[in-house]
Amino acid sequence: MPLYDYGCSSCGNKKEVQHSMSEIGKIEVICDSCGQKMKKLLSAPTLIGFDDVGRSVSKKDKADSPKKESPKDTSAAKPSTKKDAA
Repeated sequence: MPLYDYGCSSCGNKKEVQHSMSEIGKIEVICDSCGQKMKKLLSAPTLIGFDDVGRSVSKKDKADSPKKESPKDTSAAKPSTKKDAA
């Protein structure tokens, strides 16, 4: 089941609630802090992609995983040195 973000307009408290899509608008989510009814917030969807092996990973998983170090570029030109003609 998906997670939905809810926010309280009275105290500003936010929380995630897990429920089915068919329950949107049918259930009442109550704020833990002040007891008022919370409203469903608009939130960015989690994007799912595939890693180089073909396993599905979310964008968050990619951000949390350590980055692979790329091999150093050896094609970079070395700085030239000028000799003084004295």
